[in-house]
Amino acid sequence: MRYFIFVLSIAFIINGCKKSSNPVASVTNPAVSVNQVSDSMQYTFAIPKAVFGIHDTLSASLTAFNQSTEPETLMTSIGTFQWSLKNDNGRTLMSEPELRYNPPVRRLIFNPHQSQEIFEVYQAITDTSGVPVIAGSYTLQGLYDSMIFTLDLSLQ
Repeated sequence: MRYFIFVLSIAFIINGCKKSSNPVASVTNPAVSVNQVSDSMQYTFAIPKAVFGIHDTLSASLTAFNQSTEPETLMTSIGTFQWSLKNDNGRTLMSEPELRYNPPVRRLIFNPHQSQEIFEVYQAITDTSGVPVIAGSYTLQGLYDSMIFTLDLSLQ
């Protein structure tokens, strides 16, 4: 029985020390976001952390929030949000979407003070030829409805 408790204690200690479960890790690598307002809608472009590993998946989101007291309607499609990852020399390493067709339009209705993610980026961090990107400083840029969102991140 003591052996079982010892093994369970060691497993708990090891599991509790992982970076993803460490409350200090979220403070040292916080989420990064930038906001813009158009009419009564506030748009937030965000990444979950400022430092990604070179083998991580790039994740980002564009969220819309209705600041008004009246319902608002957004008409969006896949091609209305574009993003790119650029190195510190301005070279584009990754970008989306490359549309060769007219994507379907979706109608989103936002109640007053309702927030909803309208676009998501989730892609392996590689350059346009599929080669992993090297460590360094990068800029993630999002373009939506004539608004440009820029976030700085680094790869280690």
